[in-house]
Amino acid sequence: MITEGAIAVKACINNSKREIIEVYIDSHKKTKDFNYIRKIIKEKNIMCHEVDAEAFLSLTKGKNHGGIIATVGPRKYDELSEGDVFYLDGIEDPFNLAYIIRTLYAFGIKNIILPQRDYTNMEGQLIKSSAGAFEMVNIKLTNDPVKDIKELKSKGYKSYALKRGDDAKDIFEEKFSDKCIFLLGGEKRGISSALLDICDQFLYIPYGSDFRNSLNAAAAADVVATLLFGQRK
Repeated sequence: MITEGAIAVKACINNSKREIIEVYIDSHKKTKDFNYIRKIIKEKNIMCHEVDAEAFLSLTKGKNHGGIIATVGPRKYDELSEGDVFYLDGIEDPFNLAYIIRTLYAFGIKNIILPQRDYTNMEGQLIKSSAGAFEMVNIKLTNDPVKDIKELKSKGYKSYALKRGDDAKDIFEEKFSDKCIFLLGGEKRGISSALLDICDQFLYIPYGSDFRNSLNAAAAADVVATLLFGQRK
């Protein structure tokens, strides 16, 4: 796989989630950031090619490389560490998924569970659109989210899901547990009934207008992460 741009390449190099096979740098790029990248490439003994701008035309499909690309191996997925967890259910669009991961990481969330699938074809976009955060968080893939969430609950986690209804509580009135797992669903399918059945607390986001439609998953993640960060802080 090829990943493009200084932020994406730097994230891949610095976070050891995948093999870095080789890097191509525009030889005319002499900025502080590029010189830092050259330094860490040398320290990690990564193969690096200094090429001219013309050479990138044969290496990339577009013009968004910014003067640097890397050929990388598949991502190594993780086990979870201590801290809050988000399970993202049915979020298929790589841009939305990347924006959510970027937001969560910015607000200190380092643990994400995703449904088991092959993300290879979208990893380049996930790295770039998340500003590298896709390489910085712990991402666990699961074939059995119900089992994984039950296991987290057995370790003292309280599970929350965004859902409108009479059984849901205003999210702005919730005092979050010390250990939380949040379930966020995509706009099309939402959260599966099997997961809702084991959820401890339903929450809804109240609006300041008579708007009747749901926020998209990325916007909802912004609200949850901001509120959680505020309480943790």
